[in-house]
Amino acid sequence: MKILFLSHSNSCRSQIAESILRKMDNSLEIYSAGLMPVTHIEPIAIEVMAEIGIRIEENKPEKFDKYADMEFDFLITVGDGTPEDLHLPKVKAKRKMHLGFNNPFKESKNPDRIRELCREIRDEIYVELDYFYNRILKKQLAQEKS
Repeated sequence: MKILFLSHSNSCRSQIAESILRKMDNSLEIYSAGLMPVTHIEPIAIEVMAEIGIRIEENKPEKFDKYADMEFDFLITVGDGTPEDLHLPKVKAKRKMHLGFNNPFKESKNPDRIRELCREIRDEIYVELDYFYNRILKKQLAQEKS
């Protein structure tokens, strides 16, 4: 099962999503990428993930082009607004989902407020992916095995 999380910069929300789903099931092929990736993972994202025991400081933002020729079972976009707002390139994916989360770094310049927003987003992503994994992926994986 191949899953791609796609965002604009691949520095926070998609990294959080990739890491949470990997923690749920490390047998899945999970990738994350950005349309215009930055050079580093946001330190506050690293911090809020460490609070729940998930280390992401070794992750590196990736450019979508690296995965453009791959086919995925799921493309999950994470970002502001709608998938159309991301101006997605063609992605070979059997199923597409969008998890709309505002960019915490655009909403505030205050580090404490950004940290609070990142925690909220992390927890919302966890809830969404828990549902996705337990209600959708597990059924599909069971069907593939039988």
